[in-house]
Order: sequence, then structure tokens, then C-alpha cells
Amino acid sequence: MQRRCFLRGAGAVPVLGGAAPPQLTEQETTAWRGTQEGRNQLRDFLVRTGSFITERACDEIRSQSSWEKLRTARLLELREMLGLLPWPKKTPLNPIITEVVDKGAYAVEKIAFESLPKVYVTANLYVPKGQAGRLPAVVYVCGHAFSPYGSKVKYQRHGISFARNGYVAIILDPIEVAETFAVHYGVYYREMYDWYARGYTPAGVEVWNAIRALDYLETRPEVDAARFGITGRSGGAMMSWFTGAVEPRIRAVVPVMGISTCAANLRDNTQRFHCDCMFAINSYQHDPIHLGALIAPRPLLMAHGKKDLGFPMDGYKEFERNISALYTGYGHPERFRNIEVDTDHADSGYLRGQAVHWFDRYLKGIEPRKLLMEYSEEADASLAVFQGKPPADARNFRIHEWFAGTPKLSRLTNLRLWESRRRELLDLLHTKVFRDISGEPAEPRIERTSAGQFFQELDVVTGDGITVHMLLAKPSKPVSQAPGLIYVASDEEDPAAIHQTFRGINLRDAAIRLVVYPRGVGEVGWKKSVWKEFFRNAMLVGRTVDSMRVSDVLASLSVLRRQEGVDPARITVCGKGVSGILGLYAAVLNTSIHQVMLMDPTTSHAQGPIFLHILRYSDLPEIAALLAPRRLNFYARVPREYEYTKNIYSLYGKPDHVFLAMNIEAVMEGRYDHNFAALI
Repeated sequence: MQRRCFLRGAGAVPVLGGAAPPQLTEQETTAWRGTQEGRNQLRDFLVRTGSFITERACDEIRSQSSWEKLRTARLLELREMLGLLPWPKKTPLNPIITEVVDKGAYAVEKIAFESLPKVYVTANLYVPKGQAGRLPAVVYVCGHAFSPYGSKVKYQRHGISFARNGYVAIILDPIEVAETFAVHYGVYYREMYDWYARGYTPAGVEVWNAIRALDYLETRPEVDAARFGITGRSGGAMMSWFTGAVEPRIRAVVPVMGISTCAANLRDNTQRFHCDCMFAINSYQHDPIHLGALIAPRPLLMAHGKKDLGFPMDGYKEFERNISALYTGYGHPERFRNIEVDTDHADSGYLRGQAVHWFDRYLKGIEPRKLLMEYSEEADASLAVFQGKPPADARNFRIHEWFAGTPKLSRLTNLRLWESRRRELLDLLHTKVFRDISGEPAEPRIERTSAGQFFQELDVVTGDGITVHMLLAKPSKPVSQAPGLIYVASDEEDPAAIHQTFRGINLRDAAIRLVVYPRGVGEVGWKKSVWKEFFRNAMLVGRTVDSMRVSDVLASLSVLRRQEGVDPARITVCGKGVSGILGLYAAVLNTSIHQVMLMDPTTSHAQGPIFLHILRYSDLPEIAALLAPRRLNFYARVPREYEYTKNIYSLYGKPDHVFLAMNIEAVMEGRYDHNFAALI
């Protein structure tokens, strides 16, 4: 029987509107209303896409047999999206124990190990005393509880409960609330938007640290390595989900608050509550349901608060229905359970006890018993590993720069080597970076036209239902085979300013000009807070704002090619800064574009535009070389980083096809010299 996903109220999102600010002119008011409508359309689109992702995940796990066909592929995709494909090299842990605190029935060891060279993980290890034989071990991964001595000291009650009830437990500091600092909230509030371009999420590091903790536990004489469990709350719950999904040594998983679905997360905009560590870079459009399916049929206990806004009830109940059915399909319905409590995002002694009972059942093989749950906590400072003096050589604080990999632009010496690299890179762009716009796009539709002062104004509906504003200008007299220009606008570029930029083109009056304002770009653009909301939510459905903007530029190409009189073999794409790079990518993806002009372009994707994972594979100087041997023109200056690009053009015998232009109109008409007088 096929199970279908249903979310009560799915698709209902806040609608923006109301009166425009009174200080705006009529033209600005029209632009403002267009911006508001575009925001609502994009929110609707993201919600629809989230619902599609959840629905597809439900279909994939509708039976054991259907899921097993996909399990390996989804596992590898998840590892890739965490930055763990391939696995990092397992280098020596170099563990140290700085002190042991004797608590009578158990001991607390203050330990550190290197999960990667000079990446220090600080932890407390709780070891029961007087126990016969090897014991099961639990990794406790912490949420965002602050202490200058690491999060571990705020979760010591969990280590105590496990130790008093016969478990070895290691409580790991997360990398941001630890004794040596690294970043969790890079995109959320630290302005590190390049993380998505790097394919970096701190979740990958946290999962790797938990995996290396298992490696350390395997060296301990007290531990039975065949009986590992993992648990945590909030951020620790998410690390339990991720680690349990990718690490088969974990035999039982207990994530506490929480999980949801992609559909519910997009509908309720839950990203606003969550740290960047809560997400993989979701280029393969996974749903959280996949995490439960990857853990199945191993024992899985999850818990949620009915009032927890970060993990909506509709979402976790949908998750529960589908994963419960999958466990039934495996013949082990008893191995999955969801506990609901009437709280918000809160821990409790009840949930702590339920976790111990679950591990008792599946790691100890014993029936429910009376647990020893009383605890007496140590002062925070007394559990610090380094006592305020962490190693000076720690690399933790820069791990985001290299954990997911960095591109190496090799100096290729012959055309054969470059053509091989070119094929490889184009394949990576289509299959990894631009999965959202691969395939044949739907034809855009011109919904409305109106006359403006300098241009005819067009509202164009793209294949994903987003209205994109464009400006069109044609020669005053009918022409045939006229060159065409697509100008990719930037924020606050109004028609009058663009008309002035086009002065030389207008005077010659021999070209068809089309200006495209990609979604969110306009005379009145998105506020930064709105952009960040879309930036984070788009990642959750395998996109970025900039990748969607590339699709808008491609839609404008379709509109221009349909104009009477345009020469489809002489289309130039032009833009300033990041907008110019969007045009460059449109030309790389669509080889019918004749040439590109870049005005003051960025030189690395670390500066923008942001596409998922792009900096794992390449950077802008090499991407620009994919245009070769078509013409690449730089307006007014050529940044030195693009010397790499010119060297690739030289392999084709076309170094002059990287041209320093001083006006647009000459390049459009095929003049690649400076021996002429300009019209003024």
C-alpha cells in the first residue's frame, strides 16, 4: 500500500502587501509592489518545492524493497552534502587525559583528542567503577548550551545518569562552544555566505568528531565496541540523526528534539530558529525523512515537544507515520518510537530516563528497571580539559576554509589536458552545482507589457512561476540581423541609469537591448533580512538565490531570441559585479551566447555569486575559461586573477579573445580594437 504525505495547511505562507511607503514616487511605488509580489511568489515556490521533496521521500520509503534500491545512493549523497565523501583520513587521535575526577561510583576523565591534525575535540568521559566485563558506550553530542568551559559541562547530568546505570559515556563539546573556538553560526549571523559555495556545514565536522570519538572508545578496555549508542538534544539531536545515518557502528539512536520534514520547515520558515549546524548542504534535495530511513531498521527512539516551534508537530508526526511504516516493513515495528511531551524545546529528567531505558533494551538486552537518576553536578570550571590554556597550534577556528575541500587551478600546458578538464568541469556543473536548472527549461511567458520613458517594460513569468521584470529597447527603424544585448541589472539600477550606461548603443540605434532584473533585484530590492531568509531556505531545497537568478538570465535569453530582427548568432551578455558573473554562467550553460562582457567582476566565488558546492570544484578564473574560444570582454580593467583565463585562451591560439573593452557598442558590433572615435 502506498503511503502519501499530507501536511495540514501546507502551502499557506504569510503574504506581504499593504500600502507602499508614502515617500516613494509613482515609479518607485510600482517597483516596490513588484518586489513585494516577487517575494510572495518565491515563498510560494519554495513551499511547493519543499512539499515535493517530502512527497518524493515518502514515495521512496513506501516499502522496504523500494527503499533498499535507493539506500546506498542516498547514503553517499548525504555524506557528500556533509563534506564527508570521501571520508577524511583517519589520522592519529593523540588523546590526552589532563585529570580524572573520582566520584565514587564513577570517574570523570577530562580528555582531548585530535579528530584531524591540530583540530582538538574536548570532552568528558564518564566511566562506571566496579563493573564486570566490557560495557556499552554512549556518545552524547551537545546542543548550544553556553559555558566558557564548553557545552559538555551543561550536559553533565546525562553523563552521570549513563555512568550510574552501567554505561561508559563521552560528552563531546560542539566546535563553537568548546575550549578552542570554531564557528557554527557562519551564515546565520557571521556574514560567511561563502559556506554554501564551499559546500561547508559545521554538521560535517560535528559528525566527524563523533565518529572519531567512537574510534577513541574502541581503544578503551572498559568498552564493548559492538554496543555503541548516540543521543543528544537540539543541535545534539541533529548530530545524532546525521551520525546515526552515516555510521553503521552505532547500534541505537536517541535524538531528542528534534526532526521535521522539508515541507513543514519551508511552510513554517523554521530556519529562522536554527543554527547552520542543523543542515547538510542539500544539493540532492533530501528530506529529513531520509535520515530515519538510513538508520532503519536499527533501534530509533525520538522525542518532541508539542509546543516546540523549531520542529512543527505536523512535520514530526508526518515523519513518525512514514518511518513507523518502514520499520513495520522491515519486520521490526518495536524498534521505532516517538515520545511526545507537552513542552516547548526543553530537556527533562523524564526524557533522560527514557533514553537510558531504550539503550537498556537494545544495548544491554534487559527489561525496564528502576534507574539511578539522582545527580550532583561539578562546578563548570572543574570539568575543563585545558583549564583556559588550549593548544596554541589549534586549527579549529579556520576549519570551514578547508574541511570540505578547495579547488586547485592547475596550470595546464596543452589543449588536450584542458579539454579533458573542461569536460570534467562541465559535467560537475550540470550534475553537482546546477542540478536545479538542468534539463530543458519551460518557455517563459510574457504576461504584461507597458510603455516606459526609456524602455518597453515586460513582466515575464519563468518556468517556476516567478515573475521577472525586463526592459526592452529596439532600433527606431526596423532592422534585420541586429546584434542583441542582455544586460543583467544590479540592485538600485533604475531605467534612467541603465539608459545612460547604454548611451553609445542608443546613439548608434542598431541593436536590440534587453535588461533583466533577476528575482529580488530591482530599483527597490530585497532587504538584507529578506535575502537571508531566502538564501537559507533556498539551500534547503537544493538551490541558491544566485542559481535561481542564473535561470532568470537564461529565461531572458529566450525572450530576446524571440524578438523580431535579432541575430541569434550575435548575442552579448553583460553586467556589473556579481550580475556580470551570472551572465557568464548563462553563457557557459548555453553555448548559443556569442560573447560576454564583465564590468568590475568578482574574482572568486567567496565574494559571490554563491552556488552550492562550487568552490569544491573550481573558481571564477577557471569557470571563465569555459567560455573559450568565444570572446570574453572586460570593461575598463582586467583583474589580475583572470590571467589564468587568458592562459587557457592561449592554448586555443586565441589570447586576443580576452579583450579589454572601453565601450559596449563597439564590442557588440565586432570591433576589438581602439582605433575609432566614439559617438558622444
